[in-house]
Amino acid sequence: MNSQRFIATRNDDCVRCHFCEHYLACAAPQNGCIGCGACLIACPQAAKQLKPRAKEGSAIHFSLDGKACMVKGPVSIRNALKELQKTAKGLTDDDGHEHALCGTGGCWHCGVLVDGVLTRSCMTPLREGMHIVTDPEILQHAEPKRIVTLMRPAPHYHPSIFTHGCNYRCDLCHNWDMTFSSTGNALKPSETVSQLNLNPEDDYWIGISGGEPTLNRAWLIETVRELRRAAPDSRIQLDTNASLLTHAYIDKLVEAGITDVSPDLKAYRLDTFMNVCAVQSAAHARVYLENSWQAVRYLNTVHGQHVFMAVSIPCHPRIHTLTELKEMATALVEINPEIPVTLIELQPAFRRRDWPRLRPQTMQEAMTIMQTAGLQRVIIQGGQGVPRAVDPLEIDLCSEAF
Repeated sequence: MNSQRFIATRNDDCVRCHFCEHYLACAAPQNGCIGCGACLIACPQAAKQLKPRAKEGSAIHFSLDGKACMVKGPVSIRNALKELQKTAKGLTDDDGHEHALCGTGGCWHCGVLVDGVLTRSCMTPLREGMHIVTDPEILQHAEPKRIVTLMRPAPHYHPSIFTHGCNYRCDLCHNWDMTFSSTGNALKPSETVSQLNLNPEDDYWIGISGGEPTLNRAWLIETVRELRRAAPDSRIQLDTNASLLTHAYIDKLVEAGITDVSPDLKAYRLDTFMNVCAVQSAAHARVYLENSWQAVRYLNTVHGQHVFMAVSIPCHPRIHTLTELKEMATALVEINPEIPVTLIELQPAFRRRDWPRLRPQTMQEAMTIMQTAGLQRVIIQGGQGVPRAVDPLEIDLCSEAF
């Protein structure tokens, strides 16, 4: 059993934006660093590292599904479970393989029962005497939770639910300050819809975006059902990277009430996909990439008559060559040349704030490539049409503590 423990440290690249202190539900202030790694994912400077602890921690005794266990601390519940080769419901998919998790505490898909209370395991310190339950038959009776940001017009044109947490690690993440944050109360589906304060007569369109909404499947499906009950005639749109959208998952979402889906296709080639999404495992990246394209095919073929689909393609010449954009367009034409496609200008954001903004001519050239390949409905979302991403130092300036 590997009981090596780690501690997060920062290097000279840190700009003191304090995101890791105020926007992550970090255990360090009360319990000391448990080496969960959330701050490594969320740091806009990549200025955090995990280093081995100099001293071995003390033993922590707890019960796991009724059995006495012990591991050395300090450690998160999730890492303790992994060390014991024990997987919780939230850590596995329908086939028993480890499921995609956000790693920053926002999605709550790693939830376990701790002393009878649903708790995210990724950022929660393992403590002496805990009673932890991972039994799927018991966990299924616990109503799922997730951290969300709710928005009403304005500035949005319709009520929106922004989910925190993502299985990608994009260096150009536009919503990074929301995607990788994990503070705030986690809401159940019923609480989410109640706090959105829907007006069925006026709210004809409801958006679910993120982050990646399809993490924490139980939460998303039940939230869609609650939305449909609260606003029976409204359209419900899902923005997603589509990496987890299996055929069965899509069917359940449509049955629950989804009417519009906007899959985000990041690339056509595996190396490009790994570059833009910063997914280190080639095996995981291949599954994510294939799932996203298969989801588009399945939505078009099986649900095309009653679910509106518009594909988004975020692009930047430092990532996507014109040849690959043509390959993406050709693949979409083979599915359906009339699929609406939005080319989204990737702006300098998160860890690529030094990248140049694109000239309108660059996006026009990309659109021409798509149209020449045979796509009939291509538009550009760029320039003033894309709100500017948050700069890390803006977070520091808006904090009351500084």
